[in-house]
Amino acid sequence: MVRITLIEIASFLVPFLLFFVWRWQTRADVKLTATPALKLGLAGALLAILVLIIMVVLESVRGGHAGDQYVPPRLENGRVVPGHFVPEDEPDDDDSPVDDEPQ
Repeated sequence: MVRITLIEIASFLVPFLLFFVWRWQTRADVKLTATPALKLGLAGALLAILVLIIMVVLESVRGGHAGDQYVPPRLENGRVVPGHFVPEDEPDDDDSPVDDEPQ
């Protein structure tokens, strides 16, 4: 969640940063109060909305489909196997009973 928030904040601030770098590079004698803050704010907000839409689309592509069964992440041979979706008719290889009691 923190990563998503930082991406949105950064995408909002990028137009402001680019404008101020451009102003610094051109060394114009125009006062900084003439900064088109409304246009930059709108550009940043639109960029943040675009990033949010792209993230939702990417997440929906990676998700499962209706009727799929989620297999949670698990540890196999010292490696973490990430969670994934399997079709309902495909058997899961993790259905074997686990003996949790020490003998």
